[in-house]
Order: sequence, then C-alpha cells, then structure tokens
Amino acid sequence: MAVKSCHICNSDPLIKKRYGSAGLADGDYCPICYRPTCRYHLTTVRWRWRRTGEVDAALVCQDCKRHYEHRSWDVVNRDWIT
Repeated sequence: MAVKSCHICNSDPLIKKRYGSAGLADGDYCPICYRPTCRYHLTTVRWRWRRTGEVDAALVCQDCKRHYEHRSWDVVNRDWIT
C-alpha cells in the first residue's frame, strides 16, 4: 500500500534527503501507531499465537519496535518472539 509520507523521514531532514520518496510506494501504515512509514523504516516483528502455536509476523515502524511498543499489541493472544 502506498503512503504519501513517512513519519520517520519527516522527523530528520538528513534521512529524508537520503531516501527521498523512493520507499513511499512500498510503504504502509504501522499497525501499532497507525502512522505512515516508508519501506526503509518498516521492520519485522514475530510472535507465536497462543491458541494455535503458529508463528506469524508483521511489519511495524522502527520507532515502535525500538521502543518495544509491539509487546503491548494484543498480549492476550500473542507470545512475542522478537
């Protein structure tokens, strides 16, 4: 899904200059903070579903992963791997 901007790129002019708008076409909204993020600032988090034991993954923004925000995302149903 294409996004029009990236909240991480917009926070630092040097990063915005480096990546420009190249990663926006492959960007997506972070499922945790719901902010638009380019593909260069999306990172994978993995978990195991408690009910089935299956391993699954999602792309979240680097800010949410760096601050461990993904650990509070649906903790009732997920055991976090990363």
